Amino acid sequence: MRITAVTPVILGYRKSDPPMSRSFALVRVDTDAGITGWGEASTNWGHSYPTVFQAAVRDVCAPALIGQEPRSVRARVAHLRTRMDGYLGWEGLTSQTIGAIEMALWDILGRSVNAPVWQLLGGSGRALPLYGTGTTMFEASADWHAAYFDPAIAVGFCAIKVRLGRERDADIDVVRAVRSHVGDGVRIGVDSYWFHDARSALALAEDLVGLGVFFFEEPLPQYRTAELAWLAERSPVPIAVGERVFSSRQYAELARTRSAGVFQPDASICGGLLESLDVAALAAREGVLVYPHVGGPTAIGLSANLQWADAAGVPLFEYDIDPYQPLVDDLAPQLSFGAIRDGRLAPPSGPGLGVDIPDDILERFPYAPGETYTDVFPRHERGTGARP
Repeated sequence: MRITAVTPVILGYRKSDPPMSRSFALVRVDTDAGITGWGEASTNWGHSYPTVFQAAVRDVCAPALIGQEPRSVRARVAHLRTRMDGYLGWEGLTSQTIGAIEMALWDILGRSVNAPVWQLLGGSGRALPLYGTGTTMFEASADWHAAYFDPAIAVGFCAIKVRLGRERDADIDVVRAVRSHVGDGVRIGVDSYWFHDARSALALAEDLVGLGVFFFEEPLPQYRTAELAWLAERSPVPIAVGERVFSSRQYAELARTRSAGVFQPDASICGGLLESLDVAALAAREGVLVYPHVGGPTAIGLSANLQWADAAGVPLFEYDIDPYQPLVDDLAPQLSFGAIRDGRLAPPSGPGLGVDIPDDILERFPYAPGETYTDVFPRHERGTGARP
């Protein structure tokens, strides 16, 4: 079998809460056997720069892959690393792009032997316990945010994640309202999306521990390694990182410096399924928990992460409970919110990733340039938003 085409496919739509554009970066890999594989890259919530991904796939990756054997997954990844790492760096866009292509190769391999990818990775196809992701409607009331989780609690979610990024007292009020609303039987994590520096994050963590918060995600930028290690040593709430960690190398450095108690790898960010499994193995050796990060991708990225997470035996898996996700609901009803039972979701049982992409996908969800998260929330991402 040989690769005949490698095609970037960029998609988009608008969401309403908050109003902003969502864009997505997929890759399609075709073969002379008539088998097609799909993969997805992410910048952590869809893809903020899909045209950059498009150029990397079209101009760098496709020429290196056409004519090659797609089922030799490790060889293809090694070749792409040679092409990209030394010139574009070995993190960021490089890892996202290689991860997307690696997914597509696994999809082809699974379809070629009529087996789901989780089976090829040694998984069992079990349904994974989910935690539901909150929303960035920061202007909404604390009670509104508490009620936002009602649909998730109704279908058995055992844990939820509250989005932070207001003034300190307002953030505490929201978490307190959510705790009062859901009761003590539901675990609560929080995510501040690089809003803090180390000292303001520590002060907030000391207030949140009494509300039963079990992880504090992305309190400050991960490249501030000394600050992150200082915070992790002192925080009464375990620090979680992952959506801006791009490789097992970076995770190894975080483990060495004891900078986090929870790792959150995402195959569409950190280089693919094999890299995510490497992170899970590292975490097991170092006594770090693994809760995969799955920030609202299409059905392709969601399925790919379920595949490796099943094989790794993770105890908890993220699920975006935003009610408008047509690139999950329309493409893979078996992965939609309506398919969740007892707060759990299993990877698809079909061959490969188990998701079929319709031919009219570009017409139904055309990409249009729009706001990135940074445009909508300019105080975030700098690690200074909590300062007066």
